[in-house]
Amino acid sequence: MLRIGVTGRMASGKSTVARRFEARGATRVDGDALGWETLRDPDVKAAIGAAFGAAMLGQGGDVDRARLGAVVFRDRAAMHRLNEIVQPPLLSRVRSALAEATGDGVFVLDAALIATWGLESELDGVVEVVAPEDLRVERLRMARGGSEADARERITGQSLPPLGPARALWRIENDAGTEELTRRADEVWDEIQALKSKSA
Repeated sequence: MLRIGVTGRMASGKSTVARRFEARGATRVDGDALGWETLRDPDVKAAIGAAFGAAMLGQGGDVDRARLGAVVFRDRAAMHRLNEIVQPPLLSRVRSALAEATGDGVFVLDAALIATWGLESELDGVVEVVAPEDLRVERLRMARGGSEADARERITGQSLPPLGPARALWRIENDAGTEELTRRADEVWDEIQALKSKSA
């Protein structure tokens, strides 16, 4: 099993690339879905309520992600507190998914936080999807609504370290529309398949 990470900043198009790989035959694990699962953990919910106030928990006790996001994307100290609560159990889920990836196919981890977690050396390769900030702001507005200022605040509030050394690294520029992104993703997929054949 070849383990490939697909990463990128908010609204870069990383999940579009990861889903294209899935359509080509990869097994995809969505880091955002694991994040949602982590936020439903009773211990995590209790810790968030204690750190940020009961108002961050909506009806039924679930985390109000919109309200929490409005706080942490404006305040780096608040984001740090949230990461201290959420990241350890989330990373545990990610590592479990990597450990369960067996067989002779391609496993794709779709996650913005690959560099934050320091997972580069645990993967067979990493695909980084990048796009200009103004274009990402516009995509975020189209996807979620809201003002340009709100979208830009979220994008600039996402603090990610640069990728560390990886066994194989691909960079996809997402600056020319979906059709071109798909073409570029397919080119990388062909290279991943070549790497898989070489590793067999």
